[in-house]
Amino acid sequence: MPARSNTAKASTSTGNATANEQMQDPAYKLKRKKNNEAVQRTREKTKKTAEERRGRINALKQENLQLATRVQAEKEKIIYLRSLIMQGIKSEEQDPIIEEILRSSDEDNDDDLTTSPNRND
Repeated sequence: MPARSNTAKASTSTGNATANEQMQDPAYKLKRKKNNEAVQRTREKTKKTAEERRGRINALKQENLQLATRVQAEKEKIIYLRSLIMQGIKSEEQDPIIEEILRSSDEDNDDDLTTSPNRND
């Protein structure tokens, strides 16, 4: 993109003198200083917000992986229990396995009851 020409500049030397006088004015300097500080605060705030957002995204990705792992484990339990039901055979060695699965499912359900599904952490 070509550089923009500054049409606000005066073409006479008196115009340049006026702009130069304005730059020397203490009120103008103070105004510029305040503006520069405000811009800096805004940039810092934007940077901080972006960092917080990246942190939140990473935390949610990690939680998502953990939940996906948990879902897969529960699916495997369901498949195993279905196979036992389909076989219709119950042996004493299966009893502890079934009880363990049911106990872990009950504990998971208790955890689900203590945390609300619509958390806003």
